[in-house]
Amino acid sequence: MSDYFSFQKCITSPFVKTVYFLGFLALSAGGIGLAGWAGMRLFEATIPRGLGWYYVAGGVGILLVGNLVWRVFCEIWIVLFNIYARLVSLDEKTRTEAVVAEVRTDVSREAQREEILRHREMDLSGHPGSVKRTNDSSPAVHCWG
Repeated sequence: MSDYFSFQKCITSPFVKTVYFLGFLALSAGGIGLAGWAGMRLFEATIPRGLGWYYVAGGVGILLVGNLVWRVFCEIWIVLFNIYARLVSLDEKTRTEAVVAEVRTDVSREAQREEILRHREMDLSGHPGSVKRTNDSSPAVHCWG
């Protein structure tokens, strides 16, 4: 329950699907109702013929195009919420990888220092005035003349 109040768990995807279904029912009922009402009024000749056919076309348009636009609108919202969910999972994944990398870094720092010192000694040895360590840890100065 605390995940819902801290917004750690999203409930919007099932909510959007429910809203889509209710909107689909409303648009379908409205489109069929408008076309049916206009058809009955045309049959009874209580509305002008041109206006009646506009209402029939509007009802069919609501039924087809309205539901298609409603579907696209709801899918866009679901995609946006899924992007958020993916970003959260990537954040959690990188957070655990960062902790593992930090532990590896702490363990290997001494090894890195030793490797850097070895490379420095290899780079400096043989150059005039270079200092080379001998086995007894005392520096030996080489002067090339």
